[in-house]
Amino acid sequence: MAKLQKYQTWIHYLLLLFGVLCISWSAILVKLADISGFGSAFYRMFFGALGIIPIWLWFKKPITDLKGVRVAIICGVIFACDIALWNTSILLSKASISTLLANLAPVWVGIGALLFMKEKPTKIFWIGTTISLIGVSIIIGFNQILESHLNFGNSLAILASMFYGAYLLTVRKGRISLDTFSFTAISMISSSIVLGLICLLTSTQMTGFSNVTWLTLITLGLVPQLLGWLAINQALGHIRPTVASVSLLSQTVFTAIFSIFILHEMLTLQEICGALVVLVGVYLVNKKAVQ
Repeated sequence: MAKLQKYQTWIHYLLLLFGVLCISWSAILVKLADISGFGSAFYRMFFGALGIIPIWLWFKKPITDLKGVRVAIICGVIFACDIALWNTSILLSKASISTLLANLAPVWVGIGALLFMKEKPTKIFWIGTTISLIGVSIIIGFNQILESHLNFGNSLAILASMFYGAYLLTVRKGRISLDTFSFTAISMISSSIVLGLICLLTSTQMTGFSNVTWLTLITLGLVPQLLGWLAINQALGHIRPTVASVSLLSQTVFTAIFSIFILHEMLTLQEICGALVVLVGVYLVNKKAVQ
């Protein structure tokens, strides 16, 4: 029984890794799409929802707990706010600084788990989180961070990280009573509605794009959003949010690696060292979790 449980645990961690690899393409695809932040956020959720609905209807299980549905809807609203704020922060500030501030999510997850879920994060969690955040800081560059003044864009990025942390904490509750397909479909649909309203209220351009842009937006919806978050939501039903939040920091590393081949952005020695530090922090947290 113990061996079976450990085997299942590794399956969930592999799913989390697969999800991280998928969402690591998000920033690259948003950059390639070259449209407004709100627009790319909406189409990411919209095409993701179009992809999950047929799968959901095919594998749909009876929904007996309306509380789980409410949690899924709330998660969708939270995730929509996270994407909208983060995309906007990139337009108002340096993308590198916004990325660092958005990666504060593990801190909020740790605090939230302690206050609301009565799960006291372990010492190794805080050590791993600190090491990983130092690694992210090395990748971006301490000089850029120190020279950056806290402007409105930075504030939006910090707020986005809070929504991201809230999402990771809330998913666990929704996944207790809902299967992965139902939870993901409901949350994506609610996110699409919220982001659609935001685009409508801000008069965001939604049409007139090139075929390449449409293909990029479809890929953004199907790979990072559909495949990525389907895998992550499945894993979050079995992995503590504190552990998952630190693991998601490795997204920065994989994005940098993929950018070499797609955007031809070569990694410097500093960025490689930072990436290794991030992975050390992620390894420490996950090693303790699976023992």
